[in-house]
Amino acid sequence: MKRSVIPNMLIITALIMVLFLLNVALGSVSIPTRAAWNILLGASDHRILTPACVLMGALFALACSLIARMPGIEGALPVNSVTALVGAPIAISVLFRRRKEDTAE
Repeated sequence: MKRSVIPNMLIITALIMVLFLLNVALGSVSIPTRAAWNILLGASDHRILTPACVLMGALFALACSLIARMPGIEGALPVNSVTALVGAPIAISVLFRRRKEDTAE
């Protein structure tokens, strides 16, 4: 019996889409938290940064979730939009800070 290729391609495409969406959602939390800890700790040792980023990422996601569901506002904002609004300035500041350090050397 010959299997059709189309169902396999649909499954693979669906898996790629799910993985991409998870990556985007996690990236909006992980990039700002790592950047913030790099600034606060001034260290790049992964034995220190990894547990710190896990804890900071959880707190960051919780804070963004609380902001998205503020009392007094009817409905709720998407949490991804709040993480992007909060995390984007952090990521941009790290980019500009590194650019300044590279040009100063």
